[in-house]
Amino acid sequence: MKTVLASTALACALAVPALAAGQAAPTAAVQSDLAKFRADATSTSATIVADAQKLAADAAAAKAGTRAQAKATIKPDVAKLRADATAAKTLLKADRAQLKSDLAALKGVKGARKALKADVKATHDAVKQARTAAHEAVKAAHAAVKDMRASFKK
Repeated sequence: MKTVLASTALACALAVPALAAGQAAPTAAVQSDLAKFRADATSTSATIVADAQKLAADAAAAKAGTRAQAKATIKPDVAKLRADATAAKTLLKADRAQLKSDLAALKGVKGARKALKADVKATHDAVKQARTAAHEAVKAAHAAVKDMRASFKK
């Protein structure tokens, strides 16, 4: 009888840390997904901002030349901006899908939502800031190209 109780106690003692480790693993996966999503959003935003600023600068400089020269100058910049925006969209969509699946796996874990609340908010704020910066840079580039086109209509 003592052997059965001892083995049961040993099994319970080994099972409790295993359950705790099982609960920590999904939380760790979500935290790593959040960090990757935040880093990817920041890096893709920086790339898009740089492309948009180069496009705006080239459009402003192209006002002095002819329409054909301006078109030849900004066409590669527009193509690069579009390609980078498409790549960023694909990357962030994949990151979001991975995060969503890990969050779905985390639903049954007690206390995980509270533990991740600060990380989720920080990631949300960082992604929103990155998206806003990219959007503003693209708007400025669009305005510069529009201004360049208007200069040729005079």
